[in-house]
Amino acid sequence: MFKERKQIQSEMILNTLDQLVPENHLLRKIKLTIDFSFINPLFKDYYCLNNGRNCVEPELLMKMVFIQHLFGIKSFRQTCQEIEVNVAYRWFLDLPFSESVPHHSTLSQNIKRRFLETNLFEQVFDQILSQAIHHRLVTAEAFFSDSTHIKANANKRKSEIQSQQITKRRREQLEKEINQVRDELNKKPFEFTEQLERKEIKVSLTDPESGYYHRDHKEEGFMYLDHRTVDGAHNIIVDAYITKGNVHDSVPYLDRLEVIEQKTHLRPCQVGLDSGYYSYEILEGLEDKGIYGVIGYRRFNRSKAMKELKRKFTYDSDKDLWVCPVGVVFPLRNIDANGYKVYHKKSNCEGCPLAQDCLQGRKKIEIRQHLKQSVFERNRARRLSTQGKQLYAKRKTTIERSFAESKQNHGYRYATYRGIKKVQGNTWLSCAAQNMKKISLALERREKRDLKQTHSSLFSSLSYKIKSIFNQLKSRFIFEPTLSTV
Repeated sequence: MFKERKQIQSEMILNTLDQLVPENHLLRKIKLTIDFSFINPLFKDYYCLNNGRNCVEPELLMKMVFIQHLFGIKSFRQTCQEIEVNVAYRWFLDLPFSESVPHHSTLSQNIKRRFLETNLFEQVFDQILSQAIHHRLVTAEAFFSDSTHIKANANKRKSEIQSQQITKRRREQLEKEINQVRDELNKKPFEFTEQLERKEIKVSLTDPESGYYHRDHKEEGFMYLDHRTVDGAHNIIVDAYITKGNVHDSVPYLDRLEVIEQKTHLRPCQVGLDSGYYSYEILEGLEDKGIYGVIGYRRFNRSKAMKELKRKFTYDSDKDLWVCPVGVVFPLRNIDANGYKVYHKKSNCEGCPLAQDCLQGRKKIEIRQHLKQSVFERNRARRLSTQGKQLYAKRKTTIERSFAESKQNHGYRYATYRGIKKVQGNTWLSCAAQNMKKISLALERREKRDLKQTHSSLFSSLSYKIKSIFNQLKSRFIFEPTLSTV
């Protein structure tokens, strides 16, 4: 039967906020599992305690920011508008309909003027991370790191080319080992000094602290990079460090690993990294810490002829020399300033039946090998092992998924502030909100699993008791068959 529904906008509703919020709402799960009592004491010193008007409670302000990041709301103005009409948001904030929502300028100006230039947001992130560790959701069995770009709030057409002087980072340990090899070869040691280089760099006029990002098969523009590390157990973010868009992934990695260990007192057993971290410094640093590191292979611009030549020759690591297929020895002759050892023999290869295949138009055969080649070989063995393949395959379900979730659900594609310090502060809050979501959902899954196991154990014990009682009754009442005579 057709019937039109009457619109009654003035109907009186007698319900509490708690009754109007669905039982499976995300904010209900977060409020149940996350302790926010640390916020007010943490922010207290940034307010006047005995003068002025009453402030908006810092816990309320931070919860409003968490709502913005959790649901990917674009601005503080829109966040306040959503809170005014959303029952779940008001319930989460302990803000009844009889109280007005703080003005969006109160929220934004407190964030910008009072908190953003401090380390308060980093401490908020650390507090949420410590709660994840307390719930045993961070195991440090395996860490996965990578970087993603965040579009800076800057027009890439408003820029200028600046000539900047860059000091190349010295590798003092490698320089020392190079001179040791040269001393063994009776050659003059290199005098290593700080190398200054001038580069033409594109700088934004809108946000000079951003960096121009250009990589193969990716969009170009002024960006910031988020160098993030997640734990492999429940994808909890343990670190998120912001740099300019033109900083290489491998530059801050080892330092951030030290920061994680100092903060959390956790050292990972394994790490999985992509080919952007393929450098001997990182490989040696992981080995020195006793960490099982697997790094994807990086393809260098080497000639195909040199690769084929190395496959034909055999390297003797004990004597540090190469042997050709015929058996001729190619000893170590020199080492350059970059750490590449050069192997060749003084006489040419005339008369050798394989000379044409080996020379291929060259005057003589030289084999080059890096001083740290053994480090790369050990990484190759780990990468090709069963354990290494399984570890590296988890990157797509951990760190890659973490970035995808941030950009798709939490408004992480664009920087809402200008300047590294401000972008870093916003990143701490965004990652803290993402960790809250992970913690609440992980604890819910754990509770369901424990409840299922409890029910299973109760059923097993109950069935065992019923079976034992039945056996006792069966042993008491045994009816022997009687033979009837005809």
